[in-house]
Parts: sequence; structure tokens; C-alpha cells
Amino acid sequence: MSSTTATLNRLGRKRQALAQLRRGLAPGCSLTLLGDGWTLRRRTGRQDVFADVEELLVSLETPGTGAGSDWTGTEPARAVVGRLLTGAEWDGSRGE
Repeated sequence: MSSTTATLNRLGRKRQALAQLRRGLAPGCSLTLLGDGWTLRRRTGRQDVFADVEELLVSLETPGTGAGSDWTGTEPARAVVGRLLTGAEWDGSRGE
């Protein structure tokens, strides 16, 4: 489990992260959360399941076919999640 997921769990902010991330998805995409698992349904209909929020963030940030274009938020997905965590508890530059 990444430190990002651990901190979201400890602070009880996974549902807030889900709501914030949903706002940045392209039309036709959906995001669900079950436990620590995140399921992203892409505009193409493909579903990707991520065991950790960090894996989801990497996927949303990675340009390429079926990825990257599903994120249309005004700021990076990582920054959206980072706002939910305090600076000392989350260092997005470490990629954890």
C-alpha cells in the first residue's frame, strides 16, 4: 500500500478523494471505490481496476491510448488528492 493510500485511510478521506477525482474525469468516464480498490471505466468502455490510489493517479497522468485523455481536470489528478492531505503527510514528488 502506498503512503498516499495509507494517509487517505488514516484521515478517512477516500470518499472525498473519489468525489474530487470524479469531477475531473472526461464525460463518459466513471470511477468507483470498493475498499482500497478503484475501478476506472474509460470512455472506450474499458475498465481498469487499481489496487491502490497511487496506481490510479499514475494511469490518469500517463498520456497514451486509453489513458491520460480520460482526465480533463484543470489540475493534475495528483494535485487534487494532494489537497486532501496535509503537506507534511503527503509528498507527491516521491510518487508514493
